[in-house]
Amino acid sequence: MPGMYAILCRPMRWLAVSLVCIVLPAAAACGTTAQEPAAAPDNVVINLPIANRAVALTREDLRVAQGDTVTMNITADEAGELHLHGYNLTVPVSPETPGALTFEADAAGAFGLNFHVFAADGAAGDSHGGHDHNGGTSPELIASAAPVSVRISADVEDNGGVNVRIMADGWRWAPELVDQEHTPGAGHGHIYVDGEKIARVYGSDYHIAELAPGRHGIRVTLNTNNHGELTYNGQKVEAITTVNVPDVGQAHNEHGHGDNNQGGQAERAIIAEVRLGNLEVYP
Repeated sequence: MPGMYAILCRPMRWLAVSLVCIVLPAAAACGTTAQEPAAAPDNVVINLPIANRAVALTREDLRVAQGDTVTMNITADEAGELHLHGYNLTVPVSPETPGALTFEADAAGAFGLNFHVFAADGAAGDSHGGHDHNGGTSPELIASAAPVSVRISADVEDNGGVNVRIMADGWRWAPELVDQEHTPGAGHGHIYVDGEKIARVYGSDYHIAELAPGRHGIRVTLNTNNHGELTYNGQKVEAITTVNVPDVGQAHNEHGHGDNNQGGQAERAIIAEVRLGNLEVYP
């Protein structure tokens, strides 16, 4: 009987071994995770309307994925050029002629979008006018009933540009209300370099294009919607600082972008450089 028992058990052991051989490869296969194919690049269109030297786009509106083909359609209410830093692309734009940039977003990161404002033809000053020096008309003074103040800081870049940070308390930037009636606690600003008004400002950051080597005075005033200068407790609401631009042998042209200007037009004087935000490219 023991011999018979061994003979009967042998097939059962073979069956068990066979089942193990079948189950193990299946388990191994189940333990392997198949990689999903990478998402195909998209064709992304960003409409960029520039009004009153500002854009009403959110951070999400300016976010793309690395590898996407991006087309930026630009309109503006004054003549200038859009500059995409990092990619070093520029395109001219004016109220009569919209601009467009199409490129592959092959580099990841945050890339600044700046609008360079051109001087009006035949004019050397701010295209909005309103100079208040050398005999010009001074802005109306409008008293604020509520406390309001402003402070500024300025950082000089290697190429002579200056980043101005404007910190206003008791104040709301309101580019959408410009040229309208005074609204308490809201409005825009005016920025001056060496006593010369160069532009209006509509937010807390402003970039001044390349300044000549030497010391320069920068002044920012808070202004009402109808361009009056704000006062509080009998004092103008303004901030003043001084920067020293070193002589580092700046040799680039006024635009600073070489042959990447896609418009092919003649050089025009830039009276202001406005930071619009960042194009964010995610890997």
